[in-house]
Amino acid sequence: MTPLTLFLAKLIGAYALIMSAWMLVRKDVALQMIESVSREPVAIAFIGMIRLAIGLAIVIGHDSWSDATAALVSLVGWLSLISGVLTLFLPPETVRAAFSKMGYERRYPIFALVSFALGGALLIAGFSA
Repeated sequence: MTPLTLFLAKLIGAYALIMSAWMLVRKDVALQMIESVSREPVAIAFIGMIRLAIGLAIVIGHDSWSDATAALVSLVGWLSLISGVLTLFLPPETVRAAFSKMGYERRYPIFALVSFALGGALLIAGFSA
C-alpha cells in the first residue's frame, strides 16, 4: 500500500468511527440535525460543496484500485464526488425525497453500524500495514 492509501485509510477510518459512535450516542441530536438541514436549501448546497471537495480530493489524488484498502478508499472518494454533484444539482425537494425514501430514521442503527464497521476496517488496515 502506498503512504497516501495508508493516510487516507486512517483519516477516513477515524472519521467514520468517531462519527458513527457519535451517531449511536447522540441519536437525538443527529436526527434533529438531519431534519433541520434537510429543510434548508442553502445547507443542502453547502453539504454538496463539502462532499464535492472531499470527493475530488480523493479521486484526483488517489484513484487506485490495487488492493482492497486502496479500492475502499477510492470507492469512498467516488461516492463522495457523485453524491456531492447530485446534492448540488438536484432540486432540494428531490434531495429531501431521496433522503426520505432511504428510511434514515427507521434504519438509523444500520447506517451507524455500517459506518462503524467501515471506519474500523479502514483504521485497522491503515495501522496494521
